[in-house]
Amino acid sequence: MKKALSVGINYAGTGNDLKGCINDSNNMKAMLEGRGFEVKLVLEKEATTQGIKDALEWLVAGTVPGDVIVFHYSGHGSQIPSKAESDGFEEIICPIDLNWRDKIITDDTLRQIFDKVPNGVNVTVFLDCCHSGTMLDQTQSTVVATKGLEAGKVVTKSRNLSKKKGSRYLKPPVSVLKKLKDKELVNWAATKDVNATAMLIAACRADQTSADATISGIFQGAGTASLLKSVNANPNITYKQLVDEMNNFMVSNRFTQRPELDGSFGLHNEVFLSTWTMFMPPVVEPEIPQMLQVPVVARSAKEKKDNTTKIAIVAGIALIVFFAFFA
Repeated sequence: MKKALSVGINYAGTGNDLKGCINDSNNMKAMLEGRGFEVKLVLEKEATTQGIKDALEWLVAGTVPGDVIVFHYSGHGSQIPSKAESDGFEEIICPIDLNWRDKIITDDTLRQIFDKVPNGVNVTVFLDCCHSGTMLDQTQSTVVATKGLEAGKVVTKSRNLSKKKGSRYLKPPVSVLKKLKDKELVNWAATKDVNATAMLIAACRADQTSADATISGIFQGAGTASLLKSVNANPNITYKQLVDEMNNFMVSNRFTQRPELDGSFGLHNEVFLSTWTMFMPPVVEPEIPQMLQVPVVARSAKEKKDNTTKIAIVAGIALIVFFAFFA
């Protein structure tokens, strides 16, 4: 099974408008359908807190080892205070009905949903929003890049970030921050299966903004544009190579964000959107019931006797022909 969900929100008319997110979703849909995926789009007004959660439940439902599922999000991201996090902040994606209290989707929300997926399912999560790095709260995270970066750098979450023009960062209202600063938002008690089976491709690190820009004359996210460009250039690209190429795209086009790859290091060299080879069971030859097995020694003796008989017959015929010819 190959299923994908793409959520795109431009927040039209809200005062926090973006321009490229719905284009990102449509572009991802075209790429994914070309690879045989069933794709669900949740766009703009449909992308409520409950609408996104329901679509995510559809995505993970019925998955078994060998399946491949993809979640792509293009929209605003932010942070809110939380005692549950070591750095004091919780990363969030921003649904269209965000109220900063109960209508909200945190990194823990995402992790709890994807923890329902059994090991052996390729869970690829691609978040094109601010603060997207480490948003599955996995224990392994790294930046993969070649130009101007420290390869393999382990990142941490950031508390302070100001909104930049053209970024996908939504700053919490001051009144909300005051109400939330002493509250623990999530009581995290899920398992860690997501570490074994999920790969997060983040458009930027946890302390960075993600650009909403005009690229090749089209409004789109720099993260989504760089991913699609890299995948289209090399359909068999690995996850490590992909994020490396995305970083090269950012450097070449002077974007300050640096894409990040989170998840098990053992999956970094798997082919993008392929079945996880490390979870495939070994090939076992079928066992032949003992009653049907022919002893090798007995079979060899029989074959030897048959060959001797054939040789004797041929030799006898040859002798008869010889004496008949020379008599």
